[in-house]
Amino acid sequence: MQTEPSAKTGRKPELSAASVLLMTLVVFIHSAAECVSGYDPESLVFLAAASAHRTASFAVQGFLFLAGLKLTLRMTDDFSYRRYARGRLLRIGLPYLIAFAAFFAVYTLTGRLEQPTPASAVFALFTGSFTGHFYFVSVMAQFCLLVPLWRLLSRRAHPALLLFVSLMLTLVFMDHMPELVRLATGYRAELGSNACLFTTYLFYWTAGMTAGAHYPAFAAFLDDRKKSLTVLWLLSLIADCALYIAIRRGTYYALWADDFHLLTCTLAVLALLAHARSLSRNTVSVLAPIDRASYLVYLWHPMTILLLDAALNRLGIRSLALRFLIRRIKKIKKI
Repeated sequence: MQTEPSAKTGRKPELSAASVLLMTLVVFIHSAAECVSGYDPESLVFLAAASAHRTASFAVQGFLFLAGLKLTLRMTDDFSYRRYARGRLLRIGLPYLIAFAAFFAVYTLTGRLEQPTPASAVFALFTGSFTGHFYFVSVMAQFCLLVPLWRLLSRRAHPALLLFVSLMLTLVFMDHMPELVRLATGYRAELGSNACLFTTYLFYWTAGMTAGAHYPAFAAFLDDRKKSLTVLWLLSLIADCALYIAIRRGTYYALWADDFHLLTCTLAVLALLAHARSLSRNTVSVLAPIDRASYLVYLWHPMTILLLDAALNRLGIRSLALRFLIRRIKKIKKI
């Protein structure tokens, strides 16, 4: 996959716009989670909440697509992995350590953690399993550690072959990683979740790399096919939401639902980027500083939700809809 020189030059404001939109979706996902888990699955209000929640559920995949894309754009001839790793440690690792320590302290003081041990704390630190959103940092760290491999693939692998192989591997790893681990190591315990493993998101990363390696052609594709991508995403989304709701209601469990969700997420990322290109033309000065703060917002916004929920509980506010609206208002003011 040869990188086009023109893809390396110039600011890409649409990437900032996409990051801000994805960050907004992440905040919405966590703010609305209580509604999805609290409403009766047979009710109409659950239908609305679950559909909105499912619609936003491509945010992490979108961030990883953008990360792979931006990495390839950085891979100029003078690219230094040591310099890149040092930058990742300062910009991603250090804020994560501070946030982890804060969450650990709050969870311990409030009794949400039962007798934490040094071993469990270290395990949680490296896997991101401590609290719901930290797994993304663990996944990003795994991709960053493998940058030499991504550089090799970006130079040697044909884009079509890279995408096909990564797609097949992703589909296999999503469904069968625990079994593969047991076969390879004899370790019988079930993996708690595949969410903290980079293999679950391999396709999104390599698709982003491919887009970054041929960015002018990719940008032209987004401009030319914006309407088509939007229609395809909406059609896929309707089916995806229907599958999700059927599973939650217990009326039908589609074994292929996660595989279909991969299609929906991919179309969602492409449609988002296509619209972000239009949005970014007039909002560069507004979105750029928000984009720079998006990672910190990602790390800390669940703490705001946690403290806000504690206050709502003390006030006796039980309405799920009202609690959601209060969370959204507070988040908007903070941003």
